[in-house]
Amino acid sequence: MTEHKPIPFMKMAPYAIGLSLAIVLAGLVMFIVRGGFEVGIDFKGGSRAEIVFAQKVSIGELRSLFKNQRIEANITTVGLAEDNRFVITVPFEQDKDGIAIIKEILTKAYGEESVEFVGTTTIEAKAGKSFVYRALNLIWVVSLIIVVYIIVRFDFSYGVGAIVALLHDLLIMLAFALFFRIPIDITIIAAILTILGYSINDTIVVFDRIRERKAYHKEEDFVLVIDRSVTEVLERSIITALTTLFAAVALYIWGGEVLRNFSILLIVGLVSGTYSSVMIAAPVTAGVRLLTNRKK
Repeated sequence: MTEHKPIPFMKMAPYAIGLSLAIVLAGLVMFIVRGGFEVGIDFKGGSRAEIVFAQKVSIGELRSLFKNQRIEANITTVGLAEDNRFVITVPFEQDKDGIAIIKEILTKAYGEESVEFVGTTTIEAKAGKSFVYRALNLIWVVSLIIVVYIIVRFDFSYGVGAIVALLHDLLIMLAFALFFRIPIDITIIAAILTILGYSINDTIVVFDRIRERKAYHKEEDFVLVIDRSVTEVLERSIITALTTLFAAVALYIWGGEVLRNFSILLIVGLVSGTYSSVMIAAPVTAGVRLLTNRKK
């Protein structure tokens, strides 16, 4: 069987790593300039009301209503569109009652008799901060479990490559969250965890092919092993990424405002996860093996 000419991925690795570092550094600058990440209502606290309207009201109309008042409101529908039932959440305003703000805006626009408040709740800021810490701990714990699995299945050098690739994907997604002013909320945490799982799956496919080829070509230079192995699985990685990417793009186009930020981070993460498996994880693994003088 004739082998395809290997693509020199390892020669391109320094440029790829330089590009990733540039994006991460740009994200760091944005982080410093903006004083941190924007956070969603789930994390910073706010007031939530479930409302039924007596007349036909669209979600776009409600969003425009609050946007015109310079209030960041999270609005979702409940049930069928014809039910005219919505959940509206607004962040805490200094010295102001969030529920009172919602009532004032809605009754002024639609009349008091057309607006029925089914239920109201308040999300404390302290609870929001606790939620942030738990979400971050969840990301680190999941990442640690993944890395331990890689080390057990392969070896230490592969584990280092995997953790650097995961850290790369996390930082790239957070950088783009800053670029696009995407607030960090529970849906963004879900997007990050989804991409970490996707990325490590793609990385394992690459690692498996490298290990398999090295077992049959023990005397072949490890850099050449990587180039040949990645070339062989590249088509599979691209097709898998594209099929998933189509779904993420569909979410962005037709998923509505609620899923827009989630889908943007998914798209960024899918591209980053596929890229890191080839251009970050494999080169880092090769570098660790070179430093530790591993031959196998």
